[in-house]
Amino acid sequence: MVNKTLPFHADHIGSLIRPSSLSEAQEKADKGIISGADLQVAQRAAVADIVQKQLKNGVRAISSGEYDRKYYFSGFFEKLAGFKEVSPVPWELARVSAPPVAALKKAGKQYMMAAVCEGKIERVESPYLNNWKMLRDTLPQEKWSSCKFTMPPPCYFHLRLAKGKCYSPDAYSNDEDFFADLARAYQQEIQALYDAGLRNLQIDDPTLAYFCSEDMVAALAAEGEDPEALFEQYLRAHNDCIARRPADMHVGLHVCRGNFAKSLHFSEGSYERIAERFFATLDYDTFFLEYDDERSGGFEPLRHLPRGKNVVLGVVTTKDPALEDKDAIKRRVAEAARVVADGQAISVDEALDSIGISPQCGFASVAVGADGMTEEKMFAKLKLVQDIAKELWP
Repeated sequence: MVNKTLPFHADHIGSLIRPSSLSEAQEKADKGIISGADLQVAQRAAVADIVQKQLKNGVRAISSGEYDRKYYFSGFFEKLAGFKEVSPVPWELARVSAPPVAALKKAGKQYMMAAVCEGKIERVESPYLNNWKMLRDTLPQEKWSSCKFTMPPPCYFHLRLAKGKCYSPDAYSNDEDFFADLARAYQQEIQALYDAGLRNLQIDDPTLAYFCSEDMVAALAAEGEDPEALFEQYLRAHNDCIARRPADMHVGLHVCRGNFAKSLHFSEGSYERIAERFFATLDYDTFFLEYDDERSGGFEPLRHLPRGKNVVLGVVTTKDPALEDKDAIKRRVAEAARVVADGQAISVDEALDSIGISPQCGFASVAVGADGMTEEKMFAKLKLVQDIAKELWP
């Protein structure tokens, strides 16, 4: 694998506050009032508009705001042959020990959507190629490299669905075969996106961070799962999915505790519990980690970051519209750089080369942002990230 330079010291995760016109179009499409084609017209207009606003505000990477899909995780699995969309997810299908399912159940809500595998997985057509083109085609070719496109992780529904419910026994008899076919579909999709001009891909996976939670680990064990074996299986699934990515494609992994509608989050716990295996095993170029509050713990786990890998610190929150103190964030970045430098036996300046900053999560990953968060306040947050980065990496 070719080691990659960090694309941007000031970055963001991908999802942005949605305009009301797009939310209304999505609601009408869900009710069957407008067609899928009509929804795409609204999506294209919204993407074109938010791209111009990102350019005007100097925001990088340039994203679609994830306006091309309903949720950050939707639009991939359900378009692969073998999967069936289930919405909402009935409780008999859900794994209540999974933090997002548990949190929603406590709030009296069902999980909104899942893709259940009922047959052999095949990528008959591209799930995301048109989504990528929706972003790509708003820009001249020389700016495509400034774009970032996001995808959900292979383990997404495997954790959220009850043991034995992720796939039918008629389709697969074991997890290894299921993940092998799923990895093949990912590899084909990543190659197709690359061939269409994508050079910066990000996989969004709160699932891995849930293994930082002792509560979830204990609940999984009580269900008869081996939590450590499951975590190792998910790490292998990630690596298999990106195993054939082209050498000049940057691939990042975003890991957070889950930030749902109105800033509901799903788990807590330091990365310490998973950090050594996480960093040593995964073949990603850059890790986007949540560090906006105490629930993520300290920077000590970053001592395991290998040389040649990058970390983007999510030190600005999307959960609160109030702006952070610039100097406080700079001190935190310096603290993280010292940990990385000590762990790799390099200078702090060298460590800073492989560090960036961003918000800890998207602004509207499941379409609804935090209380009080507006487009204006969102861009103020993104400007804060840029301003700090300009001072730290002049």
